[in-house]
Amino acid sequence: MTHANHYRHDHHGSDGATRIGRARRLAAGAALALVLALPVSALAQGDAAADVDTVLDNIATAAANLQDAAFLLTGKLVDADSTEIALEVDMQIVPGASVASAYIIQPDALADNQIVLDGPAVYSYTFLTHQVTIFDSNDPDALGGLLPASEDGATAQVSFDLGKVFEGYEASITEVADEGDHQVYTIRFTNIDPNALILDVVATVPSTDWLPRSLVFLEADGRVLAELRAENLVIDQGLDVDAVRELPADAEVIDNRGR
Repeated sequence: MTHANHYRHDHHGSDGATRIGRARRLAAGAALALVLALPVSALAQGDAAADVDTVLDNIATAAANLQDAAFLLTGKLVDADSTEIALEVDMQIVPGASVASAYIIQPDALADNQIVLDGPAVYSYTFLTHQVTIFDSNDPDALGGLLPASEDGATAQVSFDLGKVFEGYEASITEVADEGDHQVYTIRFTNIDPNALILDVVATVPSTDWLPRSLVFLEADGRVLAELRAENLVIDQGLDVDAVRELPADAEVIDNRGR
């Protein structure tokens, strides 16, 4: 996988460990959120607005039909102290092989880091140390405890079904906007757990292809945790699975699986 146009090795400067740690968790979380939530395929549409169940069914069908996807994840992350961190991540996904790669361009403190989800394993490459750390995908400590365990024990997995990703949320359509020959649906997912960190997720999905164009993650008080956008989306291009999972061959490997 080639990212020559995005390398920014001169930006790995003197950011403190605390700031880097917070940025790493936020960047990884936001990137993975969209990896797990983006369904990509084309479906037929009608003129009448669909109800929420129909929209979620359309997204689920799109997810099931997806062969592969590549896109640029952009947006912002908002730290606990309200600091905004620009986000830019190259994403490549092959759902049938349960493989996804997130190559971080921004934040600058994390530039050239990479996360690969590969079936039962999570690979985290850190540019500063030139190390690849491997975790079991059901390890709650994978990526610093970022990934919460589900009922079946899986933590890191490639899924593109919004209904399944936000299974612990109640979905509702809050707006249907007519835009030329199609409609744009705004779907609000409200967490049924009132004590959860993320209480609401707002997605916008056009009826042209049922691809989420944006996701906004909100805390209980409405504070924005992250705003994400999918840009330059290309689907079903025949991505090479080995290229998607590729990491620097000469990096030191730290295998934390089977602990």
